[in-house]
Amino acid sequence: MWLLYELLYLIGFVLYLPSALWRRRLPHAGWTMRLGWYPAALRERLAGRRSIWVHAVSVGEALAAQPLLQRLRQAYPDNPLAISTITPGGFDVASKRLGARDAVLYLPLDLQGCVDRALDALSPRILILMESELWPMLIRRAYARGIPVVVVNGRMSPRAFRRAQWFKPWLGGMLGRVATFLMQSREDAGRLLAVGASPGRVHVAGSLKWDASLGSRPDPGAIAALSRRLGLQDNEQIIVGGSTHRGEEAVLLQAFQSLATSGRRRRLILAPRYLERLSEVEGVATTRGLQLVRLSEAKPESAWDVGLVDAFGQLPLYYGLASVVFIGGSLIPHGGQNPLEATSLGKPVVFGPSMHNFAVIAHELLAHHAARQVGTADELVMLLEELLSHGTESAQMGRRAQELTEQFQGASERTLAALQPLLAGPAWPAGYG
Repeated sequence: MWLLYELLYLIGFVLYLPSALWRRRLPHAGWTMRLGWYPAALRERLAGRRSIWVHAVSVGEALAAQPLLQRLRQAYPDNPLAISTITPGGFDVASKRLGARDAVLYLPLDLQGCVDRALDALSPRILILMESELWPMLIRRAYARGIPVVVVNGRMSPRAFRRAQWFKPWLGGMLGRVATFLMQSREDAGRLLAVGASPGRVHVAGSLKWDASLGSRPDPGAIAALSRRLGLQDNEQIIVGGSTHRGEEAVLLQAFQSLATSGRRRRLILAPRYLERLSEVEGVATTRGLQLVRLSEAKPESAWDVGLVDAFGQLPLYYGLASVVFIGGSLIPHGGQNPLEATSLGKPVVFGPSMHNFAVIAHELLAHHAARQVGTADELVMLLEELLSHGTESAQMGRRAQELTEQFQGASERTLAALQPLLAGPAWPAGYG
């Protein structure tokens, strides 16, 4: 069966390769680590010590893991942290936030040879998988070595649950090799149980992203410096579209141009989820006759209507400038991006109908009147106009969002408490074949 899995995996990777090359996602610096071949400096850094391996697929997961990583570093100073990712953005964020004694790497391809080389190099004491990163071969080979495997900040969306039904007979064996699932919500836990996880191993710890949102808040001085560099005036209104996807920028640009003329200048800042799409977004904006600038190149005297965020890890700073924030990935059937970086700053937040990746967070924000949701592009125009025209109501919504974000802290402490028994020793004896 595992030979068939590896064959199907290789076929899928080969089919994906042309798209990855065209979108310039491959090759990237360090891509050979995906084969389990790691630089000598990384291997020397970890030599003779058992690491705590945390896998966070991309930027959002790498940021969400930060409060937990800080607590692990404090509680287990003799064990270096090894954080793996799949995307260059996630790699960049993790590299900037980890200490010199820790290691950042790319996750190996889910093939036995690649996985075994990675396990040899990292010698993990525990393998922690963020959210929904269930890689069958990685879990199997870690289990075979007696390395406890844990899923933290776990989630299972309704769409993922429907797909999992097709593989339920096979999923049971993989899920049985995971020591503990720490899920974000009761709904996530229920779906996981329904596809075969053992009830004794599934627990609800809450979302680490509530905790991480406070840690990502930029310094007010840095926000003020950015405002001066961009030449912004105090009476300007700034709409920020955060982590937008293909199709959403055009909607935001149209909405921006459709807003009623007011006595205050308005600007739009767009932060595409994938920086390789910058040229594409520039083309969409310029065809509408809008003045556009890449914000890393902007100066106080620059004239622009639309600014493009063109560097990783800068979005919280731009949220700090916002009068209102639109959360990307929500007007298309993607599932939404994280709204908490904006709410932690007390910003009024708007998102579209597709927020299943953050279903619990979105529900809480809406239930406490701390965010607004739209169903169509036309509704977005009307809501942006309403929020920009009624500053007092918008500010109150932002304050409710910030208070709620601060209220829902504590997931990282609960997660660490659940991990401590597993870090005392392996969950199972080695020897699974």
